[in-house]
Amino acid sequence: MSKDERELFPVTHEKIYFNHAGTGPMSLPAQRAVMQCVETYLRQAEFDLDAYLERVRSARATVARLIKATPEEIVLTHNTSEGIYIALINLPLHEGDTVLIMDEIFPAVRYVADHNLPYVKKKYVSFLGKDAVDVVRKHRERKTKAVVIDHVHFLIGEMIDLKPLAAFCRQENIYLVVDGIQAIGAVDFSVQDTPVDFVACGAAKWLFGPSGAGFLYVNKEHFNSLNRFHTGWLGAEWPGFDNIELRPPLYSDARMFEQGTRNIIGISAFAENIKVLLEYGPARVEQIQKLKQQLRQGFRDMDFEIITPARGLQSGIISIKPAKDAERLLEHLTSHNVVISLRNNCLRFSPHFYNTPGEVSTILNLLGSDPSKSTAQIRPFA
Repeated sequence: MSKDERELFPVTHEKIYFNHAGTGPMSLPAQRAVMQCVETYLRQAEFDLDAYLERVRSARATVARLIKATPEEIVLTHNTSEGIYIALINLPLHEGDTVLIMDEIFPAVRYVADHNLPYVKKKYVSFLGKDAVDVVRKHRERKTKAVVIDHVHFLIGEMIDLKPLAAFCRQENIYLVVDGIQAIGAVDFSVQDTPVDFVACGAAKWLFGPSGAGFLYVNKEHFNSLNRFHTGWLGAEWPGFDNIELRPPLYSDARMFEQGTRNIIGISAFAENIKVLLEYGPARVEQIQKLKQQLRQGFRDMDFEIITPARGLQSGIISIKPAKDAERLLEHLTSHNVVISLRNNCLRFSPHFYNTPGEVSTILNLLGSDPSKSTAQIRPFA
């Protein structure tokens, strides 16, 4: 990892930041995009229409490149919840149909499913530690029409193998809806290799933010069969706003689900963050896994209980469950400018591609020291 790449992330000047599964720190290119937007608003209140549409077009194309989709399959959203909501309410479901949902799914998905599908049966089943295809085969019913899962579990970091699950669901005419926020940016993900039906992802975590931006992928095979809910006037192609009496038709693709005025500041920023990931390329995943393996070995040496499986596909998350005083360990790390998360009395570590082995060594040294006596210092450029 070169110093130049780390310089794109000012957080590295002051902290060892291993909390990308919580909130990702913004990059300098994203900051510049935000300031360009703010400057435009200060000087002329709004973007020229062509400039605005170009920002939207460019952001959509950038997201599509990241997951190897087409731009017309990308809905620009505000967060993962909105993406899941759009996906679920637009499925052609009928009263009595069943949606099979991962029981360990993050609350963002559970609340959307529980409260926005009043005539549909929701069946929650466990997926963790099991073969996903076997789970669906065992629990599906005659009227099971969709499966909803997290690609990566937010705490233990277990990663569901989507390829065989997507193939099975397609064979059985079952829609597959995926919460991808704990995966995309940290792992290789391609809708060409894994033909899921929907993937919702917010920008706030592995895509370096900011909050209030995200996307939904909608498989183009379903454009004609979906409902037309969560549509609005900007889900249509307006040639301009001089004549509001026009009634242009909705887009015939995923863009129809963008209702109204967009968060152009957030969209501009997270598109620039994605460009950083694209420029660094697949090596980002290799770097994350090297750091994660270094953490795992260190945790083993210190006899921490590691709750993240070593088997199977690997995400960017690794979590431990201290025998006691998890909060004290968190405070100890925080006092030395190490940023991680405490979740369910577990410590969750989530490095990104710009982190270094030296930072991992510092974390492990801090964990191995007595919190009341430690004088260890961080080395942010190690």
